[in-house]
Amino acid sequence: MEKAKTVYETGEIITTKVYQVSPEQKEELDHLSAERLEKLRGEAIPKLRERYEQLTKLRQQQTKDSEGGKAQGD
Repeated sequence: MEKAKTVYETGEIITTKVYQVSPEQKEELDHLSAERLEKLRGEAIPKLRERYEQLTKLRQQQTKDSEGGKAQGD
């Protein structure tokens, strides 16, 4: 059974409208963007700390388990 082959050909130029932004609008948009970024960081940092603590506890437990297995095996 032969696999179907799809080929797309386009002959048109794709365009989009670009709107000019005033310096005041740009400043406001930059400010909003910075606020959003700060909010996302504020939400992400506690999650990262929690995940780091989980991984640290897991590694400590694995280390204890491997040391306990060696001591029992001797």
